[in-house]
Amino acid sequence: MPIPSICRAGQRRRRGLPGVLALLVAVVALVVPATAAAAAFTARLQAPNHNPTAGQSWPITVTVKRGGTGLGGNLRYEFVSHGAIVGTEAWHAFTGGVYRASLRFPTIAVGHALTFQIEIATAYGIEYVDWAVTARA
Repeated sequence: MPIPSICRAGQRRRRGLPGVLALLVAVVALVVPATAAAAAFTARLQAPNHNPTAGQSWPITVTVKRGGTGLGGNLRYEFVSHGAIVGTEAWHAFTGGVYRASLRFPTIAVGHALTFQIEIATAYGIEYVDWAVTARA
């Protein structure tokens, strides 16, 4: 015995608005936590300029916050040229949301466009800050 159909012959069942709305809400619920997790904290680099003078002190300050609270963690930096890492610095610990250092660029870096990249690791994840530099003589 055939199973009776609710639809008339030749008609297809359509999803009602509640079904589509429920699907949309489910997709948004999956996307929002992933976006919020990606921005768990903010990191900001302050440097005097993008053209440090070789052999002279170039002070930097990295500020790391979540909301208004300064975080602690570790950071390291790399110097990248055309996608290749040409220099690295070991991990440094920081507390209270602030890391300060003074860098000196070697004379061999003069005239080369580099990306000064900082990798910051906290309990809330990892963030990267890039800063374009070209050392001068």
